Amino acid sequence: MNNQQSWNQEYQKPQLVTQSHKPQKDFLRFIKWIKNNKHIDLYSEITVLDLGCGVGRNSFYMADTYGAQVYAYDFSSDAINKANHIHKHELVTFEERNIAQSFPLENNSVDIILDVTASNALNEKERNLYLKECARVLKPQGYMYVRTLAREGDKNAQKMIKEFPGGEYDTYTHPQLGVTERVFSGPDFKELYNQYLEVIRMERKTGYQRWGSQSYKRNYWNVYIKK
Repeated sequence: MNNQQSWNQEYQKPQLVTQSHKPQKDFLRFIKWIKNNKHIDLYSEITVLDLGCGVGRNSFYMADTYGAQVYAYDFSSDAINKANHIHKHELVTFEERNIAQSFPLENNSVDIILDVTASNALNEKERNLYLKECARVLKPQGYMYVRTLAREGDKNAQKMIKEFPGGEYDTYTHPQLGVTERVFSGPDFKELYNQYLEVIRMERKTGYQRWGSQSYKRNYWNVYIKK
């Protein structure tokens, strides 16, 4: 079973993804930071690209709160179907699309890119194409938010890398879900992303990931990136 099939199955019978329809908290902190520091006028009819949008809760928030034009991609047809049913909005275009493929958007056309725990499921070749596309479509002085899995201090991640190796550097294949994910050290993340954009803020946070009725402690990077 490949990653796309695994995520379709997950959205049909959720074990891992949250079923909340509220916007993700760390994403909201990023938007507050943008607003408070006046990096971008969020009410100026901005364009947002939501990569790995899931059921669309963050996309809907940006459109409904700020009047943003949002392009929201996810390669799970089940996620997109739910997004169109639950979070449909006239300013949001939900599309079944693999974020490892070229984006159907013009150069320098996007103000903000969101990647909330999505690109960690890409392999190395896919991730490099994804980064090239992000750098291409993001406007000069535009911002990108990435939330991804952290290696430092995450014993669960380090154990899975050792016991369930995913075939590439610092990857594992989730033993129940069947999804292969990359876990980043801080230096590795900066070295890769700074080839395309500029990492300007990086914070590690501890959260919890549910599998069925159990919760597992996980560490995440919250990264603010600028073009």
